[in-house]
Amino acid sequence: MNTCRALRTAALLGRNTGLAVLQDALLDNDRVKLAGVLTHGKLTKAEGGGPRPELPFYQSLCADHGVPLMVLDLPEARRVENYLPENLDVMVVLSWKYIMAPAALEKVGHTGINIHRGELPKYVGLEPLRRAIEAGATRAAITAHKITHKVDRGPELARVWMEIPPLPEGVSSADHAETIKEKLLPLYAPLTRLAIDTVYEEN
Repeated sequence: MNTCRALRTAALLGRNTGLAVLQDALLDNDRVKLAGVLTHGKLTKAEGGGPRPELPFYQSLCADHGVPLMVLDLPEARRVENYLPENLDVMVVLSWKYIMAPAALEKVGHTGINIHRGELPKYVGLEPLRRAIEAGATRAAITAHKITHKVDRGPELARVWMEIPPLPEGVSSADHAETIKEKLLPLYAPLTRLAIDTVYEEN
């Protein structure tokens, strides 16, 4: 049995998916010592640019558990390495809007874990679920993988699948993807726990 210490972890999280991971996979996880959470405070311009509706929930959860929370938007969010806690073992990333510089990965002693809403390496990059729907996929994946300097190309740690209905007549692939995203929400935290368990056993 692995008896190593809990992994000192920073979490770069956004949206309700990140909130679910924070609540159900990182807080009160004996294998994680959460050193800090970083999130975004503003919606994208395409979404109207206002405050993120989930931000108060991040603030409340972190305050209740005594975890430092940092809210970063442009330009600071592009230089996240300047805001990461020191002496990290692991970094968990989900719905972070910006590609990290190599300097951010260099601050992590063991590995970074990225949670990608799509089958890898088949659907790297943006809008993987919509692209899978347009390709006629009958199931959707969320993949946890190690972060490397090549986006979405690191070794896989864990994966979960969910059967999805075919694209209904008269419904756009983008709208269908949004419906499926909501159904995928409960899978993020269990997947993240699986990935953390894998990294913990490697440590």
